[in-house]
Amino acid sequence: MRFFRGARPGPSPEEQERAERSRQMVEAGGIPLEAEERIARQREPGAAFTSDLSVDELAALRQLGYRPLALVMGSSMYQIGWVQGGFSRLGGLGMGWAAPEPQENLPLTRALTEARQLALGRLMREAEGLGAEGVVGVRLVVRSWEWAQGMAEFTVLGTAVRREGGAPAARPFTSTLSGQDLAKLAATGQRPLGVALGASAWTAMAFFGGLMGGMAAWSNQEVSSFSRALHLAQHQSRARMAAEASALGGEGVVGVELESHVLEYQTGSEQVQGRIVQWVALGTVVAEGERAAAAPAPRLVVPLS
Repeated sequence: MRFFRGARPGPSPEEQERAERSRQMVEAGGIPLEAEERIARQREPGAAFTSDLSVDELAALRQLGYRPLALVMGSSMYQIGWVQGGFSRLGGLGMGWAAPEPQENLPLTRALTEARQLALGRLMREAEGLGAEGVVGVRLVVRSWEWAQGMAEFTVLGTAVRREGGAPAARPFTSTLSGQDLAKLAATGQRPLGVALGASAWTAMAFFGGLMGGMAAWSNQEVSSFSRALHLAQHQSRARMAAEASALGGEGVVGVELESHVLEYQTGSEQVQGRIVQWVALGTVVAEGERAAAAPAPRLVVPLS
């Protein structure tokens, strides 16, 4: 029996060149070389489509004339190394009940926004490569891993579609709506334009015990600094989502999904609790379009035989 094997041969010059080219494509905000090759195979005649559509969604989309092309996705493994776990300026800090006024954590807000935009941009690259008219059922998944402390995986995925006989769109639309909801939207004369996103993170602190609140700090009461941070994060994320919708030329946003997280950070004192409130709003921007033919209403049939 061989207990020692020879060293595994390293990658060939061609493999090294491919890996380097793929790395440069990802660093530029694009998709890996392997993903481009997969998309090229998906466009070949006779290629079977892939999707995450349910049977009901597929039937609703086919009624609108859409056919699925492929499941598309975009990911970004983002390191959030510094989240500004305190207050950058002490002068002029307003003080609430036993706590400083919360402030927006701009480094974390930028990180949340950029990570999602990178993932969404890569999903769009795959859709464009397929010649899609749009992507339906777009959803966002955020994961954290024990082996990657301080990092988070942001993934968006959906199904690329195109109408029968339709031409590829210069910029495919994206929609968080299901196939059934998209059919209902088309029946009202509305069309999706894209996905609007708003994100905000706010830092808040509260003092407990005898530091500032005395014995009253242990009574049942609202922690106003945390509540205010939550409200401000909601307000900013919704306002930014509305601004993105206006920039796309939309009339409104439907199918809004809200996601929130609260992170605890060390303050150096057991009596001082620090929290970072994250709030993300994601929805579909809609505008006036052509009214689709309504589906025939189901009828009850009673056999008499």
